[in-house]
Amino acid sequence: MENLENNLSNTQLNNAIAQVSVWTKVRNFLFQEINVTMTPKQEKVLQEVHDFWHQDVTAKSMHDFWFQEIKIVDNITL
Repeated sequence: MENLENNLSNTQLNNAIAQVSVWTKVRNFLFQEINVTMTPKQEKVLQEVHDFWHQDVTAKSMHDFWFQEIKIVDNITL
């Protein structure tokens, strides 16, 4: 009788382990490990984008940007 109960509980346990929920499938797909290899040019561009997004922005730098002196090189007619 004990052997039957052990077999029954092991069978139920195996069935529970064998059934993978939908959320587990989605989570495993979304969080799978990926390897990215880039060319040196791609690495340089990525570094430039990173530096742009992480630059220090101050009131003085914004003032200097918006009120910089514009030099007219040649006469421009439209």
